[in-house]
Amino acid sequence: MAWSILESWGVQLLQFLTFLVIARYVDATMLGIVAMALLVGQWFQMIILSGISASLVSKGTADADLDDTAFWISAAAGALLLIATFLLADWVERTAAHQGLGMVLRWLSVGNFLGALNVVPQAWLTRALLMRPLATRSTISTLVGGIVGIALAVAGYGVMALVAQNLAVAVIGTIILWAACPMRPRLRFSREKARDVLFYGRHVGVTGAANFFNANADIMVIGLALGGAATGIYTVGKRALLAANLMLARALSRVALPVFSQLKGDPPRLAKAFLKIVSATSSITTPAFVGLAIVSDEFIFLLFGPRWAAAADVMRYLSLFGALQAIGIYNQSLMLAMGKPQWQTWLAGIYALVNIVTFFFAVEYGMAAVAAAFTARAYILYPLSVWPVVVLLPLGWRDYWKALRPSVVASVVMAVFLWGVRFALAGQAPIPMLLSTVIAGAAVYMIVLGLVGRTIVVDMFHFARAGGKRVSSTS
Repeated sequence: MAWSILESWGVQLLQFLTFLVIARYVDATMLGIVAMALLVGQWFQMIILSGISASLVSKGTADADLDDTAFWISAAAGALLLIATFLLADWVERTAAHQGLGMVLRWLSVGNFLGALNVVPQAWLTRALLMRPLATRSTISTLVGGIVGIALAVAGYGVMALVAQNLAVAVIGTIILWAACPMRPRLRFSREKARDVLFYGRHVGVTGAANFFNANADIMVIGLALGGAATGIYTVGKRALLAANLMLARALSRVALPVFSQLKGDPPRLAKAFLKIVSATSSITTPAFVGLAIVSDEFIFLLFGPRWAAAADVMRYLSLFGALQAIGIYNQSLMLAMGKPQWQTWLAGIYALVNIVTFFFAVEYGMAAVAAAFTARAYILYPLSVWPVVVLLPLGWRDYWKALRPSVVASVVMAVFLWGVRFALAGQAPIPMLLSTVIAGAAVYMIVLGLVGRTIVVDMFHFARAGGKRVSSTS
């Protein structure tokens, strides 16, 4: 977990800094085109590759025949996507009416194919809880990709800077991953193992399809209804959320599936671990995302510049969604670990349907309305995501709320206090306002959390100390 946290922080900081610099050299339309093109890779990852990966990780133990079979399935899927993208890219460009989209799709399809080749070695390392090589791979590839992207953006290459950045990350990441993983695919294919992969993966894949629309329907609707420039602005507001979410929550969630899978034979112990990790994550992510919502105007102005000011409202609403998403990830991991992927499929399908319908009505009121609808849907339907947890584990709704209560109460008190502070400081320049908000918010949150959730503070202290010792001993 310690290595996973280090990876997420390092990678997301590098990615966000790269995006920050490039955004100052390319216009909103270019960002919008690349954002739409990247949806193909996300679709492939969430619908096809995630199912293959989950089937290997949830196995819990090594199975060479399963790994070999899964590799050739993923490689074949990647090759088919590569061919289909090259053939259909021009048609997609004409249909979407975004000039240059076809060229971007073709280049990025190479990265999608490499992603297919990487599924099995990445799952192999994750299943073995070997997070250090994964952290090394992600950090180095992101750094190289950032250098390439920034250099080309400054040189005036526009959209190709974004394309080259993504390709560099894919190529370098592939080389490092295969050098770090001892597993090598053999020319073996088991029909029985293929059935296992496809049977398990079908539910994860359907869930991935629904999650894909949950995560990206806003961008698709805005791209089709409002155009590339609006999509670029919306992407800037959403990118800040994604960076924060991946830094603060994804590190823990990556470890959740293999850990839950290993503990599934001991439900009481699994329930205790589940509540602990949800509580720990919420204690970090909830105040962070609430804080981002409060400082969104200064954040966008200082980091991206005044021409991206319209992204602040998007960031404000989506940050409140991020506070919920950070802990909701564990509900999905638990269902996968307990062999109930079909439950998550139904839930994701409901969310996707509600999202798409809601966005089509909200988009006529602008980007901020879409972001607000996204967040409102998440909070209204979240109890549906918690229901499987209380069914699968020996715990109740009160136990779940008890794990969240300290961080939620402390964050609400912090938000109320900060609204008063910002009202008193109205008219201040962005930098003093941002610094005052962050310092005051952190101080108030820690004081209140210490009063209402002392156990969480102690647990986090012990976790940080143990994680630091573990990283030092393996360095």
